[in-house]
Amino acid sequence: MKYVSQALLFFMLILLSNISKATTMCSTSDVTLTDVQLVPEVQVDPFPNPPSTTIPTTNSSDCVGLLSGNDKPYPSGGGSHNIGEYGDGLLNGAVQTGGNTDDSLAPFNKLFDPFYNESDPLDPFELDGSEGYNPDLAFILPSDLQDLDGANDGNSYKTDPGWVYLGKEEGEGFDYATAGKGLLGETNVGSVVDISFSCAVGSIGGECVSGAWSVMPDYNIANTLFDLFGDGVFDHLALVFKTGNVCEKEEGEKGKPDCEKGSNFAIYDFNFNILLGGGLDLSMPYNLGGAFDLDTAFGGKGISHISVWARDPAFSKEIPEPKSTMLLIIAFILLTLRHRAQRK
Repeated sequence: MKYVSQALLFFMLILLSNISKATTMCSTSDVTLTDVQLVPEVQVDPFPNPPSTTIPTTNSSDCVGLLSGNDKPYPSGGGSHNIGEYGDGLLNGAVQTGGNTDDSLAPFNKLFDPFYNESDPLDPFELDGSEGYNPDLAFILPSDLQDLDGANDGNSYKTDPGWVYLGKEEGEGFDYATAGKGLLGETNVGSVVDISFSCAVGSIGGECVSGAWSVMPDYNIANTLFDLFGDGVFDHLALVFKTGNVCEKEEGEKGKPDCEKGSNFAIYDFNFNILLGGGLDLSMPYNLGGAFDLDTAFGGKGISHISVWARDPAFSKEIPEPKSTMLLIIAFILLTLRHRAQRK
């Protein structure tokens, strides 16, 4: 009877542990949008931070987490352009890297890989027009993908999720990424937008669990990014919050402890197709501001870092009216000169 009681107690502990893990998750109310303001043509320095025009508090549109490990990889390396191409970073379908990984992100990225095939993970949907997509994409639908694979094969298969990595805050100021690396229009994100986070108590990388955030673009951001993103409409903003590392070392284990064990992260998405009715048109840029409180979600653990992504929904480079008019004038002049040459 003694051993039966011990066995029952053991299984109850396992059950309670699983229930505890299952109920540790994000809520859309953890991160909110509270401020929306058109960017003035001439900004005042210093500009209010967060923006001064308040709106009714709006929860994030969706969230995923808590996820194990780190929110890597970010777009990096020689082949990375950081313009939202398939496989360039975690949110574009790359498999999670690091010492500790989540079942949803490795060895297959079930959340963000458009071609993950749940029925046969070892045979993902192909990029050959088979019309197969991952029906469980986080934050976006398969219809939101775009065909930017660069292959001149007559294939209209949509291959690009479109998530652009803006950078990361680790407590020493926001570290901006580069968009369009190696391409015409390559731009340091920090030259076109100011992103900041402040903590109610402590600092990021320490005891911080709550505070405020703001994203404030430059008035001329649309012109600066035109070569990379065309008309410059962004329809999603994703904020990734990660807990501090928990270094664990098994008794008798040699070497360095695994500092990824016990760390988690959650991703909060703002879908501006819903919130603002059609995406953020950068030709009329908005300052955005809000709040975050991860105390409940993270169980009191401090925030290690915050990563920021924005999604460019489509590449559209329409020639503005003045340029198209000029082309017509040039064409007319060339036709006139050609006609005169033929008469001679």
